[in-house]
Amino acid sequence: MAGTLTGVGAIEQIPVAVIRIAYLLEQCWHPVPGGTAVAAVGLARALASRSDIRLHGVAARHGAPPSGDLQPPVPVVHSRLPRSVLYEAWHRLGWPKVDRLTGRPDLVHASGGPVPATSSPLVATVHDLSWRHRRDWTTRRGRRLAEAWLDDARRADRVVCPSEATRRDLVSAGFDEDRLRIVPLGVEPSELDPDRAAALRAEWDLNGPFVLWVGTVEPRKNLSGLVEAMLHLPDVPLVVVGPTGWKADPEAVLQPLGKRARLIGPVDEVDKQAWYAAADVFCYPSFLEGFGLPVAEAMARGTPVVTAAGTATEEVAAGAGLVVDPGDSEAIAGAVASVLEDQGLAARLTEAGTRRVAELTWQAAAQATTEIYQEVLDR
Repeated sequence: MAGTLTGVGAIEQIPVAVIRIAYLLEQCWHPVPGGTAVAAVGLARALASRSDIRLHGVAARHGAPPSGDLQPPVPVVHSRLPRSVLYEAWHRLGWPKVDRLTGRPDLVHASGGPVPATSSPLVATVHDLSWRHRRDWTTRRGRRLAEAWLDDARRADRVVCPSEATRRDLVSAGFDEDRLRIVPLGVEPSELDPDRAAALRAEWDLNGPFVLWVGTVEPRKNLSGLVEAMLHLPDVPLVVVGPTGWKADPEAVLQPLGKRARLIGPVDEVDKQAWYAAADVFCYPSFLEGFGLPVAEAMARGTPVVTAAGTATEEVAAGAGLVVDPGDSEAIAGAVASVLEDQGLAARLTEAGTRRVAELTWQAAAQATTEIYQEVLDR
């Protein structure tokens, strides 16, 4: 059985005090990596910096490194199986096990999505259960995969989720509350050229205040609701940054705004951070999130936030942003207008957001995750 896996880069023998973790990093190679890959890489980088953790990545067969900014921060051992076959084999056959591939780790961490086959103690991260809320938020194949991965996560010793909203969904799905742990995601602002934000404004003819939206364009993210809200805010441009996901036509969604819409598309991390810094308001009225990294990223750049009430993004904002009913376009418009028109409110939100994101670090997430590893291994 082990012949189907390559062993290059296996974890070497190291002191017992160090916890050896086989950690899924296949998300880096997904066509649209999204927040799950950002989370997997951010946590991996922080875990790898610790002296009590030895992390080794696990992924399917690939002929090249991932494209874009999301590069694995630790060595990765690759299966000989391609992604689709590996995912199905893990779920249907419970094979090939990752244990020998990575030198028999102390623990395996399925960091989001598929759950590797293993005989070792297992921790699984589940970011959200959005597909169970509305069927039109994902494809039939996407729902099938998500249900398979959720079912596989039931065999984990501990299940990690990024928010109370996801924890509630997991309880409703039948997970044992005693095995659930909440670990919020982190934000790691990078150095930013102070002139880059101004350059983007000039390049895209943005001479006054504008509203920013960042994410993968797909129905759940409610870009159409924001467009409807913007119709109540004449003359204010809307900038949309991010890749196109399933069942989405961003040009059609933005058409009602005409020339006020700026469809930027996918950008690298440097320009994404510059767009946050350039914006006057970041508005993210997503119907459902497992966490909502764009909200935290915007606050980290000092940008006032308007987001959705009743989902994880309200937890992320934690009083440092304005929250509204994502289904009420007039309420969204009113909140955005209040920030644009009231400089004192904008300044207060900026200050509160800066304080809030100081609590959301990858180092804190790594500490909480390490404590979960220890909890599993000490039982």
